[in-house]
Amino acid sequence: MEKSGNMVELNHIKKAYKSNVLFTDLNFKVQRGESCAIVGVNGAGKSVLLKMICGLVLPDDGEVIVDGERIEKGRFPRNIGVILDNAGFLPNETGLKNLSIIAGILKKVTKDELDGVMRLVGLDPASRVKVAKYSLGMKQRLAIAQALMEKPSLLILDEPFNAIDSDTVEDFRKLLGRLNTQEGVTILMTSHHTEDICGLCGSIYRIESGDLRKIEA
Repeated sequence: MEKSGNMVELNHIKKAYKSNVLFTDLNFKVQRGESCAIVGVNGAGKSVLLKMICGLVLPDDGEVIVDGERIEKGRFPRNIGVILDNAGFLPNETGLKNLSIIAGILKKVTKDELDGVMRLVGLDPASRVKVAKYSLGMKQRLAIAQALMEKPSLLILDEPFNAIDSDTVEDFRKLLGRLNTQEGVTILMTSHHTEDICGLCGSIYRIESGDLRKIEA
């Protein structure tokens, strides 16, 4: 499929879980290099939407296209970094060891690059502290490092600022802003709170009654 100017396209999406109808005819696009956020209450369908883009949930009807490729059963988008739900790290290993295990799947990242991405998010790659002893903010920093380590062109972040301290939120906002403006990484995230993403995202949408309505960024 020929690549368009859109990194993400959702066309005529339908999705329901028994009587819980989330989407009946959802259309949504994210342009390449855009930083975009979706806000809304719990249960509105934000996480399901991101999982459909990642290929982890399939729509009942309609099509999902990521970086010019249609996402179908058994076909997942390439070159993306993802934070969904709570990151499942091995608690009795260090942060670096956890990243090394994940990086071993595709073998695209060197040890020096892993060290660098940990420093980028404010973690010490030489630390022997096990993830079980990490604070919530440190675990979220490690999750961001995991999402960034393979230099993705698209970042999918589900509530990346949830339940972390204001200093960590500000660090993440600055980091994501640099990735978007300086390196052209496309960012799509969700949030409960518009204030967390104001100034970071050029486009903000509120999800209501199965539709997305653009609001002022």
